[in-house]
Amino acid sequence: MNYLKPSFAKTRFLPMASLLLALGLPAAPVMADSMASKLEQLGEMTYLKITDMRVVQRNGLLNIQVEVTNTSDTNERLFYRFKWLDSTGFSVWDEEPWKPVLIYGRQKHLITVVAPTPQATDFRLVLQSPNNDTTNSNSTWSNP
Repeated sequence: MNYLKPSFAKTRFLPMASLLLALGLPAAPVMADSMASKLEQLGEMTYLKITDMRVVQRNGLLNIQVEVTNTSDTNERLFYRFKWLDSTGFSVWDEEPWKPVLIYGRQKHLITVVAPTPQATDFRLVLQSPNNDTTNSNSTWSNP
């Protein structure tokens, strides 16, 4: 008689995946959108670039890490804040204050944040740097 052996996926993988989900550990990253769709830059940042963004959901809250790289030899200031949105794009949290960061020349800085509420299923990272070029942007800001 030929007995069929159960496949690896049925005997090993599925129980492990179920265990990870039961423990609240994500099986995959949450964010499927592009980095650009999550950013609102007030002007074009000349020396500061967003080089990586990671989003996962842990314990029902979004966890976000954003890597900012300074391409200049000089120190650059950055101001940022998050807008917390629900799945329909409506704001679910009060407007945050601007947070200042000093990024040293040719260095990287990691911004790490956890959503303030489980209702926040999406976000926008708003960025502003004093050295932004606002002449070619769609921003409402203008050069003094």
